[in-house]
Amino acid sequence: MGDGQNLKRVLEEHGTNIKRIAKITGITSSTLYTIVKRDSNLRYDWALRIANILNIEPEEICQNSPFSGGLSKEDVYPSVKDPKGILDNMRVKGYMESSLMPLLKLYGPTAMPDVDKLLTDFYQLNDDARSEVIQFLNMKRKNHRDPDRVKDIKKIPGWK
Repeated sequence: MGDGQNLKRVLEEHGTNIKRIAKITGITSSTLYTIVKRDSNLRYDWALRIANILNIEPEEICQNSPFSGGLSKEDVYPSVKDPKGILDNMRVKGYMESSLMPLLKLYGPTAMPDVDKLLTDFYQLNDDARSEVIQFLNMKRKNHRDPDRVKDIKKIPGWK
C-alpha cells in the first residue's frame, strides 16, 4: 500500500474527504485526488500539514519520511545532526532543498526562528482559531503583498 491508499484510508477513518483537507491545507484537491488514484508518494511537508489537521503522525500517510531508525523528530530539530548515520540523509536533503532552502536563500536564515515559533503556535490552536489566522493572513496578503517577493516565491517549484 502506497501513500495514496494510506491517505484514502486515514481520511475515511477520520470521516473527512480530500476536498475538505485541500481547502484547509492549501494543497489542490486535484493533486490529492491524483495521489490517491495513482497511489503515489506524498511530499513529506504536505503529509505534515494533513497530519496536523487530523491529529496523527505524518508517517501514517507518508512512507517518505526524512526520519528513520530510532531517531525521533525531537532529536533532529532545530538542526539536522547525523553523526551515526541514523537519518536517511537523502530524504532530509531532498525535503530541505525543495522546501525550505529556497526561502532561506531568498530572505536569509534570520527569520526561521520566528517562522518555527509561528508554526508551533499555529498548530496549538483549535480549528476555528487556525481558520481565523489563515483569514487574517489572506487579508494581509491582499493589502500588503510585496510584488517583488511574490515573483521570487513563484520561482520556487511547489510554492505559490
